[in-house]
Amino acid sequence: MKRFFIILIGFLFISSCVTIPKNFGPGKIMPDSILVLPPMNNTVDMKAPDVVWPIVHYNITERGYQSPPIDTVKQVLEQHHIHYAGEINIYSPEELGKMFHVDAVLYTTITDWSTTWLALYASQTVGLQFVLKSAKDGQLLWENHYKQTERGLAFSPKQMTELAVGAALSPYTPLAKQVVGMAFARFPLGPYKK
Repeated sequence: MKRFFIILIGFLFISSCVTIPKNFGPGKIMPDSILVLPPMNNTVDMKAPDVVWPIVHYNITERGYQSPPIDTVKQVLEQHHIHYAGEINIYSPEELGKMFHVDAVLYTTITDWSTTWLALYASQTVGLQFVLKSAKDGQLLWENHYKQTERGLAFSPKQMTELAVGAALSPYTPLAKQVVGMAFARFPLGPYKK
């Protein structure tokens, strides 16, 4: 029985990461500056974009790319009567590039933002999709989809209570940082990386 649980825990750990390969190819010129747009939210959690957007923006600047500050992006989008991420698609990457004076546009979609708990099991999942397009011609420069689940098992009534409370109250920020970090782990360094 003990061996079964060790194998189950090992399987759950290995299966917690899913990634789709990146799209770097010959002839794709990486940009100097990247506009990080507000994330599209395909989940029911309305706070998810507020957590994800600054994490993605931070990762882009840390990788050595210039990027307009989030407050500036919000302000310019509001001036163009865009109040929700879903309305951004009325502008092409080329139009957004001219609007923000950038070389590329990063679209982020939150595909999963969920917590599950069943008797002896609890999990928290974050899934994000990224698409980087050229602001010069709209060409796809890079894409990635990364999803990670943190899981826990309980073997006693006390552990079951702790697991349920932990899953319900645990903030998503650490897991979101982990997912974004893994998604951008092989993203090329920009020209401003010191």
